[in-house]
Amino acid sequence: MSEGCQTRRMFGHDYAVPGTYEVTMVVADRRPVFGEIVGTSRPGGEKPHLRPSLLGQAVLENEIHKIHHYYPMVDVWQVCLMPDHLHMIIRINEPLPKGKHLGIVIGAFKGGVSRAWWQLDASVSAASAAEQRPPLFEPNYNDHILMRDGQLDNWKRYLRDNPLRYVMRREYPDLFQRALGITIGGTRYSAFGNMLLLRQPEKIQVFFHRRTGGVPTEDTDFWRTESQRLITAANSGDVLVTPGISECEKRIKNIALKQNLRLIHVQADAIGRYWKPERSRFEACANGTLLILAPWAEDMPAFASAYERFHYLNELAKTVCEIGHTTDVAVQGLRLGHGG
Repeated sequence: MSEGCQTRRMFGHDYAVPGTYEVTMVVADRRPVFGEIVGTSRPGGEKPHLRPSLLGQAVLENEIHKIHHYYPMVDVWQVCLMPDHLHMIIRINEPLPKGKHLGIVIGAFKGGVSRAWWQLDASVSAASAAEQRPPLFEPNYNDHILMRDGQLDNWKRYLRDNPLRYVMRREYPDLFQRALGITIGGTRYSAFGNMLLLRQPEKIQVFFHRRTGGVPTEDTDFWRTESQRLITAANSGDVLVTPGISECEKRIKNIALKQNLRLIHVQADAIGRYWKPERSRFEACANGTLLILAPWAEDMPAFASAYERFHYLNELAKTVCEIGHTTDVAVQGLRLGHGG
């Protein structure tokens, strides 16, 4: 299926047994039928939130509650309704009835929301037959199974911050560029953030092995002197570049995010049309201090070990550091302009 179908199923998982899920449903053609986001991210202003449409009100006041009504073993723990999509954290407390599973529950919910839309939208409700009514949602849905420690709390925070991220993208559009096709040194990437960081004249690689001289690198004098050198350079305006894999690389990456230092993060996870980073990196993008690069999955070699993956991503970071004002950088067929 296409990415627009937002499908993410875990092969072999039983979606009828107790479990906790984050579920996302997207409106077809990204129509903002649920309302509008109002407020500002700037200090002293109204906190960003959804001002729901009549359909948005129907979803929040009626349709969400029908899930537990028809399936008492299912609770909706959290809802984030956005203009053109919605997220829910759903808990299945007891096994669903025979023949039922999470997909059936979501399908029934989507059907109810669609019927509410048909009733509220005059142009749709005037259709003489149900088959003439356009679909409200894109096919299928996206789910994450929340099993790892901290995963539920991370998603709860992500959903709470969703209106804020929406407003920040609107208020700072130049710092939230997304490119699904950018070529650097012959490698294709997807990217999110401040593209102009690629053109900064001073970029420095953050590269640490896990162990130095037989001991963890973070326990060595080398780490203490090298970390100080890197942070001093970053405070002077250099851009740090790292995949942030080893412990010391992670520490420098986190310091850069916390202190609003300029950073290019090379990650292995793909960046798609609807992908967004977690809060700390999102806020760094808003500040103009972060660019996230992800090599295309089909271009990455098959790694025999995590060690090979570590060196591959660090080689990409090295190539990014070598970009200058004359380096060829193509973004979706267009050359990236020279940044200040």
